[in-house]
Amino acid sequence: MASNINYTNIDENYPVAGQDNDSQGFRDNFQNIKTALNTAATEITSLQGDTPSLTSENDFTDKKLKKAIFEDTAWSAPSAETISTETNVDYTAGHYRRLILTAEKNDSNNVVITNWAPSESAGHMILEVRSNNSNQKFFKVISSSGSVLTDTSNVDFSGSGFDLTDASAKYVFQVWSPDQGANVFVYYLGAFK
Repeated sequence: MASNINYTNIDENYPVAGQDNDSQGFRDNFQNIKTALNTAATEITSLQGDTPSLTSENDFTDKKLKKAIFEDTAWSAPSAETISTETNVDYTAGHYRRLILTAEKNDSNNVVITNWAPSESAGHMILEVRSNNSNQKFFKVISSSGSVLTDTSNVDFSGSGFDLTDASAKYVFQVWSPDQGANVFVYYLGAFK
């Protein structure tokens, strides 16, 4: 963005040393300096509000970042959260989520992912799921307003849901949606211990 600061109408050679200078020239120069400073203040204020910060969090309000190369970056991974029965998991709170299941069989620990990425983008997250005790649990990703799609040879949420047969394992699922949750895809990555 080009600056609108006009400094060319400030006469740096005024006043002229050794002669009587017209006071109108002083007034014109001061007015031109004041106008340039006011424009600079407006542009700096705008930059302070819109420029990314190196010392605080930045919110790009769903604007695109183009031709970026990322190095030494990470996904947000909030602390583990305990869930039971049906629980909303907010997509905007982090893309790696640790869920501790408490609902005992034959109840299912249902997760509804809310606040998906905006239109024209695909939201993606990883769910790490485990039991809160030595008991097996059922787990299921459900949708309140769309479809949950799985490769049933990989993960099947029919009936009570996915059976966490090893209570000491951490089960990891990849979840994504290209259309704000209208279609939620789930792929089971494995049980880790």
